[in-house]
Amino acid sequence: MDNIYNNNVYSFKKPMWHKKGEVGQVGESAETIYGRMEKVEFIAEPFSAIVNGKPFKSGTSGIFRVQGDKVVEIGEFKGTYEISQPIEYIQAFDRFVSVDTETIGFLGAKADKLFITWVLPKIDVYGDIIEMYGLLSTGFNGKYGSHLYATGIRTVCWNTHAMAIQNARMTKNDGRGANSHGAIYSERHNQKDHIQNLGYWMRYINEDAINTVQMMQDMFCKMQSQPLTVDNAYGLFSKVFEMPEEPSSFCPPELIEKKQNDYDEKVAQTQESLDLVMSLFQGGGIAIDKTVYGAYNSVTEMQNHHIMAKKNDGTESILIGQRGDIMNKAFSVMNEYVTVR
Repeated sequence: MDNIYNNNVYSFKKPMWHKKGEVGQVGESAETIYGRMEKVEFIAEPFSAIVNGKPFKSGTSGIFRVQGDKVVEIGEFKGTYEISQPIEYIQAFDRFVSVDTETIGFLGAKADKLFITWVLPKIDVYGDIIEMYGLLSTGFNGKYGSHLYATGIRTVCWNTHAMAIQNARMTKNDGRGANSHGAIYSERHNQKDHIQNLGYWMRYINEDAINTVQMMQDMFCKMQSQPLTVDNAYGLFSKVFEMPEEPSSFCPPELIEKKQNDYDEKVAQTQESLDLVMSLFQGGGIAIDKTVYGAYNSVTEMQNHHIMAKKNDGTESILIGQRGDIMNKAFSVMNEYVTVR
């Protein structure tokens, strides 16, 4: 699998994951780049059983990833399923978006997901530049489908892919109508005309980016321009890290004692979070000023750099766990604060 990644990832000017793959110095189309990679194909073959010397079809087919002499089973399906090839998505990207490729490659334990990124207009918050990227993430295992995101994280590996999706999820209320997972568009591969529809959406994202980025820039600038006292910051943080309800408010008197220990523990954890985020806001954070934007950055710095994840390096927690929910909630709380003022 190491050789698969080494040959089939590309990055424009910046190194990829563990310095693997190719680093390009001149802007190129996705198809041109892919033409230098080792060909990848996905095929479907029916499973069968031999009974008394006769073959019988099981009704289930396997999906296999073929690269050179390497064949890996990546999924299965019953009935019919239309297999699409990486080159179809790559050609759709070039046709509908018509911009240089930023990064492209395959990800996943079985290298069964293709990603393509391209540069969107940057967000400038009084000189603080936020990079923005379009991200196409498509899988070939019969379940994952295709998803499009606008994100501030540049995808170069599986971890940054997860972080890019979480970043898109945090800013899903940016006016593009993203779904609950932050994707602007999602579709299964066996839906009619799905690659053409995907192309239309990629073009839409790219053309809409200037207006959307301006809107996001205005929103972040509004956060940055809104001063925030320590007391008001604590009030906002208290909405992000809410204290649990007292047992007496939701259970019979006879059962309060059983709930009390759990309640006391949650109160202590919440207060610890409040104390930590306040310390970051009051000078302990990196380049954090006394504004609403500074308060938001205090929460993100706390979740990304000060909270110890229970699994792996924390990326899984950022993507689907409580940390991601907290950052999403902080964004909503801060945005609401500046909107109603």
